[in-house]
Amino acid sequence: MANKGFFIITDISGYTEYLTSSELDHAHEILQSLFDAQLQAVKHPFMISGFRGDAIFMYVPETNFVQSQSLLEALENFYIVFAETLQQMQFNTTCTCRACKNMGILDLKMCIHYGEYLIQKLGDREELLGADVIVPHRMLKNHVIEQTGIKSYALFSDIAAGKLNLPEFCENIVPHRESYEYLGDMPMCVHDLRSIWEAYIEKKRRFIAEQEAWIKCEVEVPFPAALIWEYLTKPDLEAGFLGYDYAERVDGAGGRVREGSGFHCAHGNVHIYSKVLDWKPFEYYTLEQSALGISYIATRRLTPLEHGTSVGVYVTMPRENSSNEVRQMLQSAIDSGFAGLGPYMEHDITGGKVTLS
Repeated sequence: MANKGFFIITDISGYTEYLTSSELDHAHEILQSLFDAQLQAVKHPFMISGFRGDAIFMYVPETNFVQSQSLLEALENFYIVFAETLQQMQFNTTCTCRACKNMGILDLKMCIHYGEYLIQKLGDREELLGADVIVPHRMLKNHVIEQTGIKSYALFSDIAAGKLNLPEFCENIVPHRESYEYLGDMPMCVHDLRSIWEAYIEKKRRFIAEQEAWIKCEVEVPFPAALIWEYLTKPDLEAGFLGYDYAERVDGAGGRVREGSGFHCAHGNVHIYSKVLDWKPFEYYTLEQSALGISYIATRRLTPLEHGTSVGVYVTMPRENSSNEVRQMLQSAIDSGFAGLGPYMEHDITGGKVTLS
């Protein structure tokens, strides 16, 4: 039976030019560092299918994630990791060889398609089969830079963009078309990854560390951080494990959840209002919250463990009332709420609503 999912290639552009114009020993070390940084970022929901010298081929079964925003931000995070690693190497090197001087010509591009596939076992290896599997490899040959001027990009087939509802989450996607033998005319869209990196490095962070917290809660959940992130950040799923009657987004901006996004949750007569202050996908996010006449700042942090994830909630002292009674009430509410996260996810996973591979 055919499966459905997304096929992704991340490809280091400038690879051939860089190798042919640089000393091989230093060039190899630099390329290996960039490749290793990407591999460390490949976590659930991504599955690695294969490699070639400058590229990683991955796929994501459509049941491996819940929110389109999460998959898109995971792709953007690949670029952030690549750009951050490259920047650090450029800042820290004092070497004047061609390999070290030429690092700036390296960049990263991605091609993403959606379709059907079969998994074929060859000894201890698994291979993806299907016409759709070939498409992102063909998409690497394109005229994006010449026609759009965008050098760091994620190129989505229209089918993939539609499945992800990309226009809702990317304000400045650029329409594009290519024509390929046997595939014909292919409408696509281009997402500028360099702009994502520039916004990332300019962002002011708001993070409540454990030692700053007035109250804290830490639970271990036996699932990947990326999947837990989806349950923490999708209103109806959050309402489920926290026991709210409902949760909704109220900022009216639409599109991605990001800094400035607002939410209203309720449990009986208790109403909780939240505003996102900081948003670093799959690592942490920080909220300004108000409920029961008090307001406070809370960071929710995900720390990968060997067999799961540590979920930490760190809350500042309320501005209005910092009595011991209020502290105990808030601590109890957070403890009991987050104790339900693991069992709630387990129910969805055992029921087949979400898969881990």
